[in-house]
Amino acid sequence: MTKIAKIDEAQGLVYGWASVAGLEDSQGDVIEPAELEKAAVSFMLNHRAVGEMHQGTPTGSIVESVVMSPEKLSAMGFPEELAKSARTALWVGVKLDPKGETFQKVKDGTYTMFSIQGRGKQVAV
Repeated sequence: MTKIAKIDEAQGLVYGWASVAGLEDSQGDVIEPAELEKAAVSFMLNHRAVGEMHQGTPTGSIVESVVMSPEKLSAMGFPEELAKSARTALWVGVKLDPKGETFQKVKDGTYTMFSIQGRGKQVAV
């Protein structure tokens, strides 16, 4: 599982990889690259608000979201060897209230990673 990569305390921003396709998450699920991109696009079009542990009133908003893939890295001019070896992954930046309870939990280490919520059809691998 991926960890929070950067915290900007002054602005209440939290950055990191929210999901990496092909890797097992903390619930034992694995998402395919095409499904990760589809889910990220749908979330940005229809939601963008984030909650604390998928509960209650939203506590922040997604302000940055990109699904990186080997094809996109190649199109951006990354060396082909690097681009081909990369996994498809979702990078996000989340804006929280810097004085709010959720941001404090990020700072004190209570929350160390992102959790994406969604529905899907489980298929045995």
